[in-house]
Amino acid sequence: MVQDFKASLPSKGISSDASATLEKLRRQPSFLMVGTIEPRKGHQQALDAMEKLWADGVNANLVIVGKQGWSSDSLVQRIAQHSEYNHRLFWLNGISDEMLDQVYRNTQALLAASVGEGFGLPLIEAAQYGLSIIARDIPIFREVAGKYAYYFNGDTDALAEALKDWLSLGNDVPSSSYLSWLTWHQSSRQLVDIVLGEKWYKHWVTSVTDEEV
Repeated sequence: MVQDFKASLPSKGISSDASATLEKLRRQPSFLMVGTIEPRKGHQQALDAMEKLWADGVNANLVIVGKQGWSSDSLVQRIAQHSEYNHRLFWLNGISDEMLDQVYRNTQALLAASVGEGFGLPLIEAAQYGLSIIARDIPIFREVAGKYAYYFNGDTDALAEALKDWLSLGNDVPSSSYLSWLTWHQSSRQLVDIVLGEKWYKHWVTSVTDEEV
């Protein structure tokens, strides 16, 4: 999480062309995706949806921050060879924490398109920057962001329409500023309470009786 992250000696360094990139992000709405490029993260659907917006004359950026993961060779090649690459499509691979901080500050919304997540740390990071959240409507994102995110469902067309709708909301987009979270210290204390204090969040109920064992 950002506050704990900064306390753990974040990496420094911004490349010489970073200022030009950040200026491009500021010129028009920029949707930010943070995480390893892999199938479940939804990068391909997001790019498909953005292509529909660009074809319809919508000026907006898609910014991808993260390293290449598994089963993503064709998508990475598509990004690198895209006509909008470094114009309205950006892949920032291996950037420092200092640069990531600037990217969060110069984009308008976090796009969390994952079809499955264990938690979704970028949602918390986005909230700490006051960045709007556009998230796929899956249980973990609902648990983390609650009413403080704009949710979407469905295929590429549905995502494209959701992005258009979000852009049309202006100042009425859900604000992530009131989203609450635990620090690493609070999370570790909660874990200790669960393991040692038996303060369980849920209990497993079985229908097997002692006589049946």
